Amino acid sequence: MSKYLSNFRLAGQNLTSTIIQKPLKDSALACKPRILMVGMHLTKTRGGISTLISEILNSSLKDEFEFVYIESQAEDFGGVGKALLAVRAVLLFIFNCILKRPHLIYVHLGSNASLYRESFFIFLAKLLRKPVIAHFHAGDINEYYPFQSSAGRGYIRRAIAFSDKIIAVSEESARQLRNVVGNLNISVIPNAIDTSVFKFNRKTVNECESPGFLRLLFVGAVGKLKGEKDLIKALSILRERKFFIKVSFLGYGAENLKSYCEKLNVAEFIEFAGAVSMSERIDFFRKADIFVLPTYAEAMPMSVIEAMAAGLPVISTKVGGIPELIEHGKDGLLYAAGDVNALADNISLLLGDETARINLGRNARKKASEQMDFHPYAQKLHFQISELLTVNNIKNI
Repeated sequence: MSKYLSNFRLAGQNLTSTIIQKPLKDSALACKPRILMVGMHLTKTRGGISTLISEILNSSLKDEFEFVYIESQAEDFGGVGKALLAVRAVLLFIFNCILKRPHLIYVHLGSNASLYRESFFIFLAKLLRKPVIAHFHAGDINEYYPFQSSAGRGYIRRAIAFSDKIIAVSEESARQLRNVVGNLNISVIPNAIDTSVFKFNRKTVNECESPGFLRLLFVGAVGKLKGEKDLIKALSILRERKFFIKVSFLGYGAENLKSYCEKLNVAEFIEFAGAVSMSERIDFFRKADIFVLPTYAEAMPMSVIEAMAAGLPVISTKVGGIPELIEHGKDGLLYAAGDVNALADNISLLLGDETARINLGRNARKKASEQMDFHPYAQKLHFQISELLTVNNIKNI
C-alpha cells in the first residue's frame, strides 16, 4: 500500500514539475497538433494491445504529432494499485486537458471491464469539448454486451456513439460495433507489426534441442479464451498417432497448465516458457515449425501476425478477424473453435507434409510483409487523425 501511495505522490510531483518547467508556447513541439492518448500500461499489461500502442508512440507519427500518453490500467497491479492508477490517470487527464489544451483525445478500448474503464475518458473528453478517436481493439463485444444490465448497455452505447471516429481492427469487429450502435463513423485498420524483426533464417538441424521432433508454438495468456486446453487435448490424440513433437507454451500463466498436461499424459511433449521478452520470443518463432492458436475470441491477434511474418504455417480458428488474416489452405489452416478433433487433424496434416508447411509459411510471410507491416499502418493512422483534426479546423500551429 505504501509503495502505491509513494508512486502516486511522485506522479503528482512529476506532473507539477512538467507543467511549471515546460510552458505551452516555449516548446518546439507546440507547432504540432497535440494528442492526449489514454490506454493500457505499456509494461504492466500483457497482450498485443500494449505492444501496438508502444509501436504507435515510437513510430514516425511522433514527428507529426505531439503525443502525451496516460496509462490508465494495468493487469499486474493488485486491486489497490489499479484503483490508484485509475485515479492518477483521471487527474492527469484533467490537468492535461486544462493546461496543455490537447487538440484531440485518443482512447484505446478493450473489452468487458476495460471498455467500462476507458469509456469514462470519452465522456470526460466530450464534457471538455474535445474531439475523440476511440480505437476499439476487442473483437467479442457481441459475447458480453447482451448480458450487461440495461444501465451497462446504455453506458456502452453512449460511449461508442459519443466518439467522433472509431478505429476497428477488423471488419468483423466493425460489424459487431454497428450492431450495438447503428450509425457510426468507423474505419477499419488491421493490426500491424515491424515485420523486419521477423526476417530471419529458419532453424538448422544442429539448433534443434530434439532432432527428429517437430516443434509447435503457442503464444497467449492462459485463461483468456485462447483455447490452450483444446491444444493439450489435441496433443493427447496426436500421442496415440505416434507423432514426435514438442510444444512450447509462451505466455503469462502457461506454467499453470502442468497438472492438466500430466493428467492427459502429455507433459513430456511440452515446454512451459511462461511470459518472455520480445527478443526471447523471436527465437521461439525462429525455431518453431508450426504456430497454433485455438482461440475462442479475437479481434486481430498480434501473435498470428507475428507467426505469419516469421514464415510459420498457422493453425487457428474461424473467430473474429482471423479469417481476414488467413485464407484457409493458402497461408494457414482454419477450423471451428472448440473442435478438438479438427485441430488434431490439421496438426497431423502439417506434421506429415513438409511441402505444405513450407508453402503455407512462405505465403504467410509474403502476405505479412505486404499487408501487415507497420509503416503503411502508420500512414493509415496518420490519415485518420489528420482527417478528424481537419474536420475540427485544427491545423499545424
